[in-house]
Amino acid sequence: MASHNVLRLVRLAQRLLPPAIALVVVVFELALLPYRHQDTTLWFRLGFYGLVGPLVTYAVLEWIAQEVLERARAERALEEANRRLLAAGRVFREALESENLEEAVHRVARVLEESLGYSVALEVEGVKAGSDCQGLRVPFPGLKGYLEACAQHPDRGFLEVLAHEVGGALQAVVARSRDLLTLYEVDQALKAEANLDRLLEGLLERIRAWAGAEGAGVLLLDEEGFLVPRVVRDLDLPGHPFLPEGPWRGALEGPVFAAPDTLALPLRPRETVGVLVVKGKGLSKRIPFLSFLASQVALAVRNAQAYLKAEELAINEERTRIAREIHDGLAQSLAFMALKLDLVERVLERDREAALKALQEVKDTLRAQIREVRRSLFALRPIDLERYGFLESVRRYAQAFAEQAGFRVQLLLPEGVGLSQASELVLFRVLQEALTNAAKHAKPTRVEVRLEPLGERGARLVVRDNGRGFAAPEAQGLGGFGLTQMRERVEARGGRFWVRSEPGKGTEVGAEVPY
Repeated sequence: MASHNVLRLVRLAQRLLPPAIALVVVVFELALLPYRHQDTTLWFRLGFYGLVGPLVTYAVLEWIAQEVLERARAERALEEANRRLLAAGRVFREALESENLEEAVHRVARVLEESLGYSVALEVEGVKAGSDCQGLRVPFPGLKGYLEACAQHPDRGFLEVLAHEVGGALQAVVARSRDLLTLYEVDQALKAEANLDRLLEGLLERIRAWAGAEGAGVLLLDEEGFLVPRVVRDLDLPGHPFLPEGPWRGALEGPVFAAPDTLALPLRPRETVGVLVVKGKGLSKRIPFLSFLASQVALAVRNAQAYLKAEELAINEERTRIAREIHDGLAQSLAFMALKLDLVERVLERDREAALKALQEVKDTLRAQIREVRRSLFALRPIDLERYGFLESVRRYAQAFAEQAGFRVQLLLPEGVGLSQASELVLFRVLQEALTNAAKHAKPTRVEVRLEPLGERGARLVVRDNGRGFAAPEAQGLGGFGLTQMRERVEARGGRFWVRSEPGKGTEVGAEVPY
């Protein structure tokens, strides 16, 4: 654009200057006609033509030189603007490609030093990068941090603009890191807590912290379609069930504002199970991520409900098992002892030796049934995993069970496994059933219990005894829930279950579960 202007002005000078000079010469000559016979006329002509030509040439050249200089200044300014624009673009690109704030700060500092040609220092949210210096420091707008130029005479105006651009890029990284941290905390909470109320309380606290909300709550649908407040914090909501009508209409289908600052989002993994309510400012901009968090809460609710149903089924199965064992074990043994005592009563007078033998059988059977009842009662005794922790509960239970059953137990336990409560409970049930089966069917003298972490794959539990063992077809229906029920529990957690045994070579029961 500048070169085009210079060329246009030069062309204009080419057209105007020759006729203008010719006009001036003609006017000058006409003005001298009355004095043409005087001697001074010659000197006037020499002076005029000797000065006008050089002055006009100098003025034209000076004018062209100024235009060229302005053009050079404009090009340098354009190059500087392009350099600054490229630097801002690289800053955004490096920030977007970074996985976390620390990496983003270091990469942005490196880009700024390459683009500006001098050292810089950055600090954002306590993360520092760049050179240590005492230069011009410009704070980032909307962030806790600054950009510092390690140069003698930096352009403050440009640094303020650059700090605004860098701050915007790093603010996006901070927001993304906060979102990822919230997702990680939500995921950890889902794994670590089995109690629904405590789980919802933890999730609500994380959602409130992320959104900067004043209050939050979870309302669940009952069988009649009423919204029932389950966990509510700092919200003015009815304490009784209510229909999703009035300002709540549509909350089961999509996000709606029940009040100007109160957002209701459906809890809907597949079918709606309730509503997540968040109260705060600026929630309209956070709806997409809040909807995703609501889906995580919905999954937690559905998993907890499914877990409760599974526990109810397990309780019913356990009652059925206890009834079957009483019928097949204790009841038959009592009937056997009653028959033996009837026999003793009939033969006591005429065959004392046979009567004593029958009494001994009754005593042996009674002692065996007492041991079996004690073992069953011990197996039914609830274990407080939360009180002792998973590993200590495994240790206490295995040692106490071995003492009750009359065999030695060898424990090979790690320092920690980091499983979720649901996976811990599944492995503990497998341990209980495996030890019960060993005591009831294998009659071992030694049992080894090995628990080992598997990195990202979870953990493995192996219970191995030196008892009688069995052939594969005999595995169906062994003690407790039976091997089929144990396998179903493990596989429901996405794990793997196996049993290996041979007659006379003992039995190995193993399970792997994810975190």
